[in-house]
Amino acid sequence: MKHLRFGLMLNGNIVEKWQYNVVKILIDNNIELALVVKNGNKQEEKTPITEKIRKYPYKRLFFRLWNRYIFNPSSKTATDISDIIKGKDCIVCKTRKKGVSTIFNDGDIEIISSYHLDFLLRFGFNIIRGDILKTAHYGIWSFHHDDERIIRGGPPGFWEFIKKMPSNGVILQRLTDELDKGYIIKRVQFNTLTHSYKAHLDQIYYGASVLPLLACKDLVNNSELKEECSKSKAPILHPPRNYLMLYYFWLSIWRRITYNVNELMRQEDWNVGYCMTSPQKFIDCKDKESLNIQWFKKKQKYEYFADPFVIKTDKDTYIFFEWYSYKNGKGDIAVTLQSERFQTYHRITDFHEHRSYPYIFEYEGIIYCLPEAYQTGKLTLYRFNEEKLTLEEDSTLIEGENIVDATLFYDNKKWYLFTVPQEYSHTNLMIYHADNLRGPYKEAGNNPVKTDCHSARPAGKIFRYNNINIRPSQNCTKHYGQSIILNEITELSVNKYSEKEIKTISPIMGSEYNHGIHTINGNEEICVFDGKRFVFTWQGFKNQLSQKITKRRKRKH
Repeated sequence: MKHLRFGLMLNGNIVEKWQYNVVKILIDNNIELALVVKNGNKQEEKTPITEKIRKYPYKRLFFRLWNRYIFNPSSKTATDISDIIKGKDCIVCKTRKKGVSTIFNDGDIEIISSYHLDFLLRFGFNIIRGDILKTAHYGIWSFHHDDERIIRGGPPGFWEFIKKMPSNGVILQRLTDELDKGYIIKRVQFNTLTHSYKAHLDQIYYGASVLPLLACKDLVNNSELKEECSKSKAPILHPPRNYLMLYYFWLSIWRRITYNVNELMRQEDWNVGYCMTSPQKFIDCKDKESLNIQWFKKKQKYEYFADPFVIKTDKDTYIFFEWYSYKNGKGDIAVTLQSERFQTYHRITDFHEHRSYPYIFEYEGIIYCLPEAYQTGKLTLYRFNEEKLTLEEDSTLIEGENIVDATLFYDNKKWYLFTVPQEYSHTNLMIYHADNLRGPYKEAGNNPVKTDCHSARPAGKIFRYNNINIRPSQNCTKHYGQSIILNEITELSVNKYSEKEIKTISPIMGSEYNHGIHTINGNEEICVFDGKRFVFTWQGFKNQLSQKITKRRKRKH
């Protein structure tokens, strides 16, 4: 296995918390920190107060005051990195300015080059140009917490929030002499949290902290980086002026209020639908209302049905699904039978913790179910008893991980388990693999294999469509369960995974449940899916209010 060495470029020992996390993640995964490059430039002589007053950028006064004294996201907390860099080789570099660029001296460049680093990670020195960019084998890596094709400059994530863009791209790039137009090493997408800029910034900072490690995994597993040359012509944006900051303050308050009111007054109401046709015909049909879609009949307004899976046996055809109750604040697994015309619903679990996404499959003559149970911190495999309509515990596949929507796929004599971690359930696709159904399961060498709110989270079984393997995924860009993205699996192994989007399944517009769709499954005879609408129930109101109070208490403690 290739051993990687990197250098760290800093202005001092104090960094932001997310930057500390990036370095720690690398070191914890055996990427060697071989050199620390510190900024040795002395602070400029103090400018006379009269000169400061005369040249102060008053047009951005509100932003500067807010950013310095009020805005305090967790990810930007000042953090001492001394414990990590202690004992490491260090070079202090005094640079010179050339316009807005930072230029390194030839002697320092020669010393840095002598370390034969694989890459330098930049958390200091501002805009770097010149021969310093060539001192490491794979260059100098730097974050840009926006999609450079749309937004260059900054502040990070701010304009996505203001303009209510559906998603916020983040890139890790190899720097070149052009500003924000380097070679893209990694690109990820997060959904924009439009109710709180602070929460949104924490999400993109913390969520993207793994990007350098993912690039290192590519180097270890593939001995190369798949770089993309940026050809962006996007304008370079600057911090907002005073009038826009006033708008931001008003917008933040208004969005926060409406977000909380909507959460309390509008609850998601999912239902399971089915039609007697194959998933392929359902997908290809442009007029889905012509397929005679049937929806389950719910008895209680405060309950919903979702996450349907179907399996046919010699005895019957079963649709498994999540039966959620706002009154109880959790879901259980239920089943309905074709012999009962899918009109009687049997609740087959009653655990203390939430259950959903009942992944059902047959293997060696036995029917297994793998429901989501992230609150237990483990993934448990069950056997389905057709006579009793019960689930009987078989084995634990993964323990100590809070994972969501686990989806098994058997390929080339190996079991692959696709899932997402509960903390990043909309964005980070993870793969585990094993030689046997019951494991042990190991993480793929390049996890997370995908970070994209548009198409990461599983949305049902992997299936054949037009003679290719399709992984359905949830599009959670604008909201949870916005639509389903069908992805063709183009490469799959323990260290490599790639897929490409081929089709979108939108909500069924002619139905009551036309605000979302996030699961699809089926066989040659039946296709099952779900749909979403919004309703108000007192049980849902009380449940949402209780959750908000609990979260607030946890934050205080």
